[in-house]
Amino acid sequence: MLSSLSLGLVSILAVADPIAPAPSSAPTLSAAHYVLLNAPDRRVRATDARLHSMLAEGLNRSRTFASLVTALNRTDVIVYIETMMVLPTNTMGQLTMMPLANGYRYLRVRIRADLTRREAIALIGHELQHAMEIAGATEVRDSASLIRLYERIGHSSNGEHAYDTDAAEDTGRVVRRELAS
Repeated sequence: MLSSLSLGLVSILAVADPIAPAPSSAPTLSAAHYVLLNAPDRRVRATDARLHSMLAEGLNRSRTFASLVTALNRTDVIVYIETMMVLPTNTMGQLTMMPLANGYRYLRVRIRADLTRREAIALIGHELQHAMEIAGATEVRDSASLIRLYERIGHSSNGEHAYDTDAAEDTGRVVRRELAS
């Protein structure tokens, strides 16, 4: 699974963050998972109802995915997830650092819109592992410090300032297996 951290880009994310009502075909959530997806102070946020439904499925079907969302909810990192029709060549997912606001570090995760549901959920798990890596590195406050982190812990992937980590690659594989069982 090719993913990249685009570390040289800093842009402003202007996305309404609706608390998307779960479609009638969405899995039933436990009370704890419902709060993780719908509380006003949640840390992992979907930009549309389809992604919201995928987050719910990931929480229900993958222990690893649920652990990541739960752990992120205890950090100062807020992750917005959106789908994109076009990403750089050979890139399925991408994470960028957004400007700090109100003491929170904002991350933007973009995944390809044409992925199957299972591929998308596994890729979101992969990107959430990157978010945890960033959450654990309190010195990461901007793109420059993000680049330094991934030069230290990652390996080059798909271009300039594009990195991946073994932990994120492993997480994506584990989530995919958990979804299959």
